[in-house]
Amino acid sequence: MIHSTVVSNWFAMAKDDAVEIDPDDINHEARTNMWRFSPTDEETPQIHAADIVAFIGEVIAARRSAVKGEDMLFYCWHDAQCRQLRFSLVSRSHGRLPFRCALRETRDPALIAERVVNGDWRNEDFMQAPSEDGDEQVPFVLPVFVVAVP
Repeated sequence: MIHSTVVSNWFAMAKDDAVEIDPDDINHEARTNMWRFSPTDEETPQIHAADIVAFIGEVIAARRSAVKGEDMLFYCWHDAQCRQLRFSLVSRSHGRLPFRCALRETRDPALIAERVVNGDWRNEDFMQAPSEDGDEQVPFVLPVFVVAVP
């Protein structure tokens, strides 16, 4: 259950959005089905990771109804450059997600919720620490929550 009014409002905006199904063009499908969320500075204290986990669950349930048996993937990630929680859907027939970077797929939405709420919106020391020698480049790997939405 979502306790945050801000997150409840986000859900009200997104829940009935139409889903584009385009098994021939993963990028069109991903862009058309994408939603982005980021609170204002005043809204941030009202949002907790548990609200985001509940929000993701409710969005998935709404998307299951919207796709009416189509074989889709729902995915959610934290876009750190934009300070946004993002989600989208693509057809499973693509066999991949539409990212051009290394991914760490998870079935735990709390991983994404903690990163976006505590690590970004609240600016807590949550992100990966730099290497000890300071010179070593750590390859970027994007954590993405993924679940089938049949």
